Amino acid sequence: MKNLLIVLILLFSLVATAQKAYKVMEKDVFNGMDARAQADIDNNLDKAREQFLKVLTKESENVMAHFGLSVIYSYDKYTGRDYFEAWTYFKFADENQAQFTEDDKPVLNLYFPKVDKRRRNRPLNKNMDWERNNVEDKLIKFVREENKLVYANKFLEEFPKSRYHANVVHIRNYIEYRTAENTNTVQAFNDFLKKYPDAAQVKVANNKRNAIAYDDAVAKNSLSALKAFVIEYPDAVQVENAKKLMGELAYAEAVKTGKLEMIEQFMIDYPNSTKMPEAKVLKRQLLFDWAKSVNTIEAYNQFVAQYPEGELYIDIFNLKATALGQKVLMDFPMENYQLIKGFDNQNMNDFGGDIALLPNGEILVISNSKKSEEDMHDGWFLRLNSEGKMLQNNILGNKFDDQINKIIVRPNGEVYVGGITNAIADSIPGQAWLFKMDSDGKNLYNRKLEGREVKSFDVYTDEKVIICGNKYNTEDSVMKPFLIRVNKNGKKLWSRKYTQGGDIYDVSIGNNNIAYVAKGSWYFAIDEFGYLKWDKTVDDSTINLTAVDIANNGTVVFAGLKGSEGYAIGCDEDGNKKWETTFDSKNLLT
Repeated sequence: MKNLLIVLILLFSLVATAQKAYKVMEKDVFNGMDARAQADIDNNLDKAREQFLKVLTKESENVMAHFGLSVIYSYDKYTGRDYFEAWTYFKFADENQAQFTEDDKPVLNLYFPKVDKRRRNRPLNKNMDWERNNVEDKLIKFVREENKLVYANKFLEEFPKSRYHANVVHIRNYIEYRTAENTNTVQAFNDFLKKYPDAAQVKVANNKRNAIAYDDAVAKNSLSALKAFVIEYPDAVQVENAKKLMGELAYAEAVKTGKLEMIEQFMIDYPNSTKMPEAKVLKRQLLFDWAKSVNTIEAYNQFVAQYPEGELYIDIFNLKATALGQKVLMDFPMENYQLIKGFDNQNMNDFGGDIALLPNGEILVISNSKKSEEDMHDGWFLRLNSEGKMLQNNILGNKFDDQINKIIVRPNGEVYVGGITNAIADSIPGQAWLFKMDSDGKNLYNRKLEGREVKSFDVYTDEKVIICGNKYNTEDSVMKPFLIRVNKNGKKLWSRKYTQGGDIYDVSIGNNNIAYVAKGSWYFAIDEFGYLKWDKTVDDSTINLTAVDIANNGTVVFAGLKGSEGYAIGCDEDGNKKWETTFDSKNLLT
């Protein structure tokens, strides 16, 4: 009974001491706001806070109590201020402002001008709007200035519909970004990016994460680590640098092996590596060493197919020429050769040509070949030293198919070349062609003549040239002999027509500028103006004369075939036969 009496007394005391909310506001809150000393501010507002809380224990929806607590917690000079609590209490009061009593309103009319004189005599709803902005602004200011994740998260959790929600999201993201930045690890940035994919800091976080990942990979000095970086972060700005380092590491590993196949694999895997120039040089050297050690024509062909130019090409070309020469020697073993070489232009089916000695003892060899399978035929020029080693290698010609049949080198080093130009194989027959170069290979003239093909020619001492071959006769569609003389600039002086068909195969100049001509079964001599000095025909239909030259003793030698045998006839300058002979043509190098 005694205990019950005590409880009743306490309850009565609690009820008796709980003042009306508007009175607490009018007295304690206003006193606290008017106080200057911090202790007075805190004492009055602490007292008011306790009174409002007592009211709410009895009347949980008392609007004035909620409003009063909002004022207390948002008062900047109050030590116990709590802007989150202030906003929570104000929101209730704002949403239920219609429940303010008639006793509350006069107090509110005193409060608002106390905070801002411009709020005097304003409607309650307008003043509440103003207060809403005031309290919320203080809250967001607090969150911004404190710049702590706990406050940002609390705001977002408790006030998801706030007009400052997006702003606080940005604050929260910035705080989290700074945390990742201070941690400065790939994992920290990855966690941030995964958690906040829409954050404004995503781009810079990506860049910083990539930079750290790149530095980590570089520090490992491992090809696998760099590969992993490139795969994991393909859009990183460091990818190109990573690939460059990968190329350098891969190249170093390939070089250590000293194996051709490893260098080739590197070139496949890293085609854009800065080490590619070095790799190409090393590959060429390794391939050269391999071809040289194997010492087969096939190995040399493989090298030449990949490196048709350059210093090592010259070396491999000479090695291949020696190997090809040895192969020829197997077919012609009985001769006492000073040197024997074989030449091949990348398996391009070379054909025809001529050979001449230069004044300095070097050898000039010409043939007909291609730069590649897709190209037309051109003249292939080889300049060799006296030992047969290649010094110069050139492909020369005009736009379409060209064919070189004859070359002459003059004592002053000038070179004359004749054959066919502007042809298209199996289609257009082309034109007779003569060109002249100086001793340095500079073109002096390049002439297309009226014939179809230059078979041979010879040069007079005054640099005029007599040329023979064939031409197409449009009148009877028959190939006719072709004989023409040009001046030192390659311009026509005269030409001769012949009724019988076929080719004039060769011409050679003797004493007194007499030219000796071989045309199958007919051989003859003409003066420098083209007039006939004498002519002869063979008495055997199996004889076909295709060459003529002047021996040191002045004998004019015509040569060719007699059936399947070699045949030659020697004459004096007037065409009188001095001798004739046959020989085994199988031993001819053709």
